[in-house]
Amino acid sequence: MTHRYTPYLRFIVPFVLGLAVGGWIDQPVPYLGPVLFTCVLLAVLLAVRKISYRFRWVFGAYLHLLLFFAGYFHCVAYNELRRPGHFASQTTPAAQYLIGTVYKSPSHGAKLKLPIQVEAIGTSPDSMQTATGNLLLFLEITSETDSIRYGDRLGLYATLRPCEPPKNPHAFDYRRYLHFQNIHYQAFVKTDSLEVLSRNHGTGLWRAAYGSRDRLLRLLRTYFPTDDEYAVASALLVGYTDDLSDELRTAYAQTGSMHALAVSGTHVGMLYVGLMFLLARFRFRGRWKLLETALILVVIWAFTFLTGATASVLRASIMFSTYMLGKAFHRDAPAWNVLPASAFGLLLFNPYYLFDVGFQLSYAAVAGMVFFYARFYKMFPPMPRWTDECLKVLLVGMAAQLGTLPLTLYYFNQFPVYFWLSGWIVVLGGAVFLWGGAMLVLLDMFSQTLAGWLGTALYYMLWGINKAIFFIQTLPGSVIPNIWIAGWVVAVLYVCIGFLGSLMVYKKARYLMAFVATLSFLGMYRISTLSAKSTQHEITIYHVNKQSLIDFRDGRGVVSLSDSLAPGKELYTAQANRITGAMNRKTALHFAVDTFLSKGNLLIDGPFIQFYNKKLVVVDRAEQVSTSNATPIKTDILILRKNPKITIAECREHFDFQVVVFDVSNSLRQTERWRRECEENGWRCYDVRSRGAAVIEVRNER
Repeated sequence: MTHRYTPYLRFIVPFVLGLAVGGWIDQPVPYLGPVLFTCVLLAVLLAVRKISYRFRWVFGAYLHLLLFFAGYFHCVAYNELRRPGHFASQTTPAAQYLIGTVYKSPSHGAKLKLPIQVEAIGTSPDSMQTATGNLLLFLEITSETDSIRYGDRLGLYATLRPCEPPKNPHAFDYRRYLHFQNIHYQAFVKTDSLEVLSRNHGTGLWRAAYGSRDRLLRLLRTYFPTDDEYAVASALLVGYTDDLSDELRTAYAQTGSMHALAVSGTHVGMLYVGLMFLLARFRFRGRWKLLETALILVVIWAFTFLTGATASVLRASIMFSTYMLGKAFHRDAPAWNVLPASAFGLLLFNPYYLFDVGFQLSYAAVAGMVFFYARFYKMFPPMPRWTDECLKVLLVGMAAQLGTLPLTLYYFNQFPVYFWLSGWIVVLGGAVFLWGGAMLVLLDMFSQTLAGWLGTALYYMLWGINKAIFFIQTLPGSVIPNIWIAGWVVAVLYVCIGFLGSLMVYKKARYLMAFVATLSFLGMYRISTLSAKSTQHEITIYHVNKQSLIDFRDGRGVVSLSDSLAPGKELYTAQANRITGAMNRKTALHFAVDTFLSKGNLLIDGPFIQFYNKKLVVVDRAEQVSTSNATPIKTDILILRKNPKITIAECREHFDFQVVVFDVSNSLRQTERWRRECEENGWRCYDVRSRGAAVIEVRNER
């Protein structure tokens, strides 16, 4: 394979770099659009003229720079906030009336999430102005709101708020996630403030796709009555993951099988292989090969829209369609040109796809399989057919895992050791269920008896798959947890994988040395990072809704003082910060239960806490503040929690503190009262609700 046959591989690199820089900086450059247009015309003129061979690099460099700045411009201009008429320019702090249309299928969770495209906004229905922009609505799930579908036009009163950044250190940045969905405002809407004005707007094709998905979900609920089996069935066949329980998600994630629970490239690949197997019996040749390609494309895209046309399956369908069309018209079309071509088209349509985790994992997995699978397979001697087929499944999983390894470590902070074992189960089981599910849908229309028999067989198959996944999760050392790597380490890891690939292709010692040197560099960086983290000490007062959580970090150990939090809530709040700090030892204490602890440099005695040189007082009852002392007790930080009925002035009579911290267990009204009192008297205060978690670095001295 030469550069001549992979132009898209060369073109996509500067374009993607431009998109990445544009997404990072997100600032428009004046007159960049007209300049780019002029440069494109100049590039066309240069392309049609003969240029001396020795100056060919000049045109190549010029084209790469043009693609880089085109990517930058495309990404920055895609931000909806820069479009004329966006409702952000008309938003006021007061509640407003707006009209908008649901442009995606609603998502279920603790709240119903409705993404709408705003069409008009005003202070009342009688004073409306045309507007544009996307808005995310959060509603209570009721029978009325649950009936809202794609294409419904809504009228509602709401107070629009900009999406907020994360309130806890290193936590998942939901604002950034929504930014790359082109959503920058959200609103919590009461059910009685919303009405459906009309239905069946939007695109008919998308309405049919979402309607087909809903019908399939109702059918699956009939044949899979238990929650876990229904959740897995709907994920495997339809790509619908809202009904997956936390335990099921954790089990599949820790066994490296989470990719199976969303209709994606794996599922479209299974469909493609099955279709090729069936159509091979007809022996299409010559011009009839185009008919074979057309039939496969029709089935793939019918499957795409019947399952709701989720983003992951759309990407996979576009990848396979590009590959098949390339092979149909150019038999020697290499995968390294087809793969970037499909990515190039998707990024032209939506540059924010580049920042989507699913997009990154999909292309990394396919690239890993394209490059490593065949080379891994050549390492093994010929085997019996059934052994050979099992080996192929294993090697496909290993190649995909190698391609996605840096991203998996970066995003999910863990490595599933037995991914190869679970891969056999979910890939083979998923293939059987995919075709069995398709037959179930067809039989349901013609014979309820046969459909019932098949549904029962598929139900017990999924039951067995779930049991196997839970068993693998319990195996010793099934997952390496709490892995944290910086963003630049991801790039270095891919460089390392590149050296490994070069070693397999060219078999030169220098690539082995480069591979070992890169790994050694990362190892030394890891050791130095852990050494630095072992000498750090800090106090973190987290943002937890209506509750309290405080971490005392001493090197790589942490003492946690909290209310009785649900495990999932504590993990969501503090786990990212603890992983980033390489914390591997935890002692859990609870307010009003554990009132005394003496451990190393931490002393907890009633409301008083000393951690190295920092003295804290935690007050949650008015009785803890007494005015009988002649001299106030000197302390660094006063923490108020659980709405004690006291004033800051009363606290100062008993405690001589430098700063007072209000955590989120206090009511908004009480916190505002304390904050105003501090502002009037010039006392330092910190409101965790509005400013996020308080992180206090502590010096290593008593």
